Amino acid sequence: MTVDLNRRGLMFGAAIVSGSAAWPALAQDGFDRPPEAPPAPAPMPLPLEQTKLANGLRVVVLPRPGAPRTVVRLIGEGGWLRDPAGKDGLAEVALSMLAQGAKRDGEEMESADIAYAGDLLGLPLRLELTPSTAEIVLEALPDQCDDAVNLLADLTQRPLLAFESLEHIRSRAIDALVLRRADALLLAPWAARRQFRGRAQPVQTAASLKRLKREDVLGFHRQYWRPERAVLLFAGDLSLQTARGLAEDFMGGWRVAKLPPAGQAAAPTPAVTLPAAAPTPAVSQFLPLPQGQGCRLIVQTPVPRGTPPALRELARTLMHQRLAARLPWPWESEMESLAGALCWRLSVTLPAAVVPEQLALLREQLPLLAAEAVTPEDLALAQALAQGEWEFQLAEAPDALLSQALATGELEDCVQWPQRVRAVSAPVLQLLMASSWRDGRTHLLLLGDAGPPEPAQRAWPGLASTTMRAVIGE
Repeated sequence: MTVDLNRRGLMFGAAIVSGSAAWPALAQDGFDRPPEAPPAPAPMPLPLEQTKLANGLRVVVLPRPGAPRTVVRLIGEGGWLRDPAGKDGLAEVALSMLAQGAKRDGEEMESADIAYAGDLLGLPLRLELTPSTAEIVLEALPDQCDDAVNLLADLTQRPLLAFESLEHIRSRAIDALVLRRADALLLAPWAARRQFRGRAQPVQTAASLKRLKREDVLGFHRQYWRPERAVLLFAGDLSLQTARGLAEDFMGGWRVAKLPPAGQAAAPTPAVTLPAAAPTPAVSQFLPLPQGQGCRLIVQTPVPRGTPPALRELARTLMHQRLAARLPWPWESEMESLAGALCWRLSVTLPAAVVPEQLALLREQLPLLAAEAVTPEDLALAQALAQGEWEFQLAEAPDALLSQALATGELEDCVQWPQRVRAVSAPVLQLLMASSWRDGRTHLLLLGDAGPPEPAQRAWPGLASTTMRAVIGE
């Protein structure tokens, strides 16, 4: 699920949990007692339909009758967790190069031609990279879906992947690294992952980008853009039969050379199966960023492998509510799954002057909030919020919701979300929360220009200054 709890989800949750207490005015108008709250509406169905082509391409359709536009996503397995050691950044470069040139009917299309073809569909083509997937996203009117699928086929089956494009994308990526190193908000996610997972976590550096060669891009593309390792996802006003026909027309002949017999079996879904390193021992680090705008404070803790997605989301949601009530800053929260390792992360941006005070308050309150009893009302609130968030995403961006579930191998949990959420009990939820955020399991990372480290170190004993090289290797 997404990180932030949106207003619509909060309103939905409050309506369910508050019950008859939401009707005080009626009692004042002559009623002896407020009427009972109406029953919660039945969750919207998620009528997914799936099929598979002879070449292994999986086609997933979420029919949305009457939807004005159809979203088409082609999802491959080349996420940034697949970056080879020493060549961090290869996944991002390889994905970006797909939009730099391709062939259609023997004629070359340049990047401007590809951008124009996407714009003709109504919205620009999007490239999205996640830990486990690389995705190309287009939106089209119902009668333009054939053009959208045709363009996706061109980019993945007939990309140019030219040397000049590599140099262009590499230069842009190195420029982006320079900006990231000076911005606490941009640097924080990568620094936090490296702190949590150690050197097993790929992190781009200028040196790793400079090592990339065109042969690396070609090999990466052959390995991960394959029909048996891809999903074509439709969300719009079309049937499974129509979607399959489009896939057969433009991708039915998609064939690639066989991979070397190195034990790399094709996976049926784009879920990462790389061996995941165990989280590193809990540490507390302060990374100074001179002249940074504010400070980014992050705390993170491991979550047991195999914890069901619904249980994780309820714990995150309830903790988020408790944190917002006790600490007066807009905290963000997420649970991230990287190759099976689950990380629970809380983060906030603070002005430097309040960092010591907030560190001391966090150190005191965090274990108390996690150990607090989970009442039936707490469980009902968390369930209502999680259900409301799922329904909001399903209404506003169903393709993104399904794409995330496919990427993490949790599609069935997503489809059965209302049932999975209702099945969580208060004792199980309390057990997960109470086992988290203990002193020996909580990592802390502070990035930015917080001034001398001594005040922060007094507020959070064990906080040690570190360097950019020690955190991200450069």
